[in-house]
Amino acid sequence: MDLKSLFSRAVQAHRLGNLPEAAALYRQILAADPANCRAFHLLGIVHAMQNDNEAALGLIGKAIEIRPDVPDFHSDYGNVLKALGRIPDALASYDRAIVMNPKIAEAHNNRSIGLRILKRYEEALAGYDRALAIKPDYAEAWNNRGNILRDLKRFSDALASYDRALAILPNAAEVHGNRGDTLQYLKRYVEALASYDRALALRPGTAHIFNNRGIALMDLSRFEEALASYDRAIALQPENSEAWNNRGNILKFLSRMEDALASFDRALTLRPDYTEALNNRGLTLAAMKRFAEAEECHRRALATDPDYADAPTDLKTVLRERALCEMALALYDETMESGSS
Repeated sequence: MDLKSLFSRAVQAHRLGNLPEAAALYRQILAADPANCRAFHLLGIVHAMQNDNEAALGLIGKAIEIRPDVPDFHSDYGNVLKALGRIPDALASYDRAIVMNPKIAEAHNNRSIGLRILKRYEEALAGYDRALAIKPDYAEAWNNRGNILRDLKRFSDALASYDRALAILPNAAEVHGNRGDTLQYLKRYVEALASYDRALALRPGTAHIFNNRGIALMDLSRFEEALASYDRAIALQPENSEAWNNRGNILKFLSRMEDALASFDRALTLRPDYTEALNNRGLTLAAMKRFAEAEECHRRALATDPDYADAPTDLKTVLRERALCEMALALYDETMESGSS
């Protein structure tokens, strides 16, 4: 079989998701033509899709060595660097791609994802706007733009971006979930719940959406339903510390204090420095009049994160309630002694 036909077969297997066959065919091409930069590039993409990013980096790097003037190679090299957590290097790679071809919408989009990781939100927003100016029907960029606007607390604008994404891809579960999160910030809880339900209808096994759905239900004071939603999240992802913490909060509202403590303990086993769970455990212990243990929790929360806003106030409340309780007990003892004499 000639190399052109072999390459067509490899690309077809790649598109169909048959990654082992695609990889074998790309390697067969490279055995016959060791300078085939496209085969190196696409073999690297296969490895990236298999989460073998170090191998992907070497392969795409080899493609760049052979043809340093191909912008797509630099863009995809940036994607792999981003996956490896090498964000500044990834940004430099995207910049090289964009200099070669300013019209690559994907490079602008992916560069902005890296900028968001670095919390350079305004630059990221500008990058998404550039991507969308090039490719107005780019649903992923509309979704990502919504995420940045939410980071900037521009919630109504974020909602409009998610709606643009859904106008292009109505069945994008991730976007429905993000839309639900934004509606929560806007305190539009019924609409948020509808967005979460739509996301789960499209992708039923998404733990974090069940968790966020539980938050919406809690805000609507539908506590038993919220508990069921957290339980679904935990069943799907038992290591989800946030869901365990939220489950503890619901159980506290339902006056199931021991069960609440067990949930907070599970959250803290998974994530010992989870300040919010430490603080919530302290509040639950205080409600049970176990003030010494509550004080210890709040002090641990403060030690873990001195900037955690609720911990100082909650610690003062516990200390005050503990002092009042001790005063009441002392007064009771004094009264009893007076009565017995």
